[in-house]
Amino acid sequence: MSENGSQDERIYHLLGVPLRSGSLYPGSENDAQAYRDVQIVQRLAASGCQVVDDGDIAIPSYLPHHNVPPIKNWPGPRIAWECVGESIDSYLRQPGHIPLLIGGDCSMVAGTTQALMRVYGEDIHVLYIDGDIDGVAPQPDRCQSAAAMGLWLVTHASPFWAGPPLKPSQVTVVGWSNTLDSVYEEGMRSLSLAQVRRLEPTKVAQRLLQALPASSPVLLHFDIDVLSKQEMPAAYFPHADGLSFAEVQELLSVILADSRIRLIEVTEYASLRDLEQTVVSRIVDLLAAVLKRS
Repeated sequence: MSENGSQDERIYHLLGVPLRSGSLYPGSENDAQAYRDVQIVQRLAASGCQVVDDGDIAIPSYLPHHNVPPIKNWPGPRIAWECVGESIDSYLRQPGHIPLLIGGDCSMVAGTTQALMRVYGEDIHVLYIDGDIDGVAPQPDRCQSAAAMGLWLVTHASPFWAGPPLKPSQVTVVGWSNTLDSVYEEGMRSLSLAQVRRLEPTKVAQRLLQALPASSPVLLHFDIDVLSKQEMPAAYFPHADGLSFAEVQELLSVILADSRIRLIEVTEYASLRDLEQTVVSRIVDLLAAVLKRS
């Protein structure tokens, strides 16, 4: 990709992630089908994107389901992360080929981060756009979803994480309104919902990108619950307050034009709350607007 961030040479590889093992309850088992039902590939192509639908990532259907502390359904989430990582490895090794992961829960960031580190080494960055910080530490007396622990897992050495942890300074959390009582690590960049609104999304995105090392490959995590419940009633965990579609479009348009983007994941859409598929259609409109050629 060119130094000015042109997207003309990108090929997006759409991959569905039928994953809910890291969640608290059902709702995100087969999100990618809803995106396909509303013609995501055709609509992205019409906006000027080069996009290939490479189907769903194969994840075993026999993963454990339990409520044993500290991580619900363990080791199911880790098995799923390994499946995701293996599936995207070949794309990450090809310049200009961007995995676009659709569906699943926020624990997926553990698998995608690890995959990016295998290809590019430890000098990567995670831009985490989410209504929650997702940095909950595992507790021996409490069963919690892996989705709520995503950022804790990738920034701490632990039995749950197979690779070297990221430094907190390699993670930026944007748009959150709920900390979930997360462990906040010194050095981790964080911009709350209130701060994004005060500074304006375009300026926030520009400042975030300017702060990143020039050579750092970037994983963009986009949890749709960063949008308000009024705008996004089909989020897995909707938030009463959140960004508008217009604000998210401003933010993502700047970020996704950057040539360091190597991996995109769109998570936490609950198709069971959107039977008429009107909400997922709006998400596709958003993706078409922010991924189109500059």
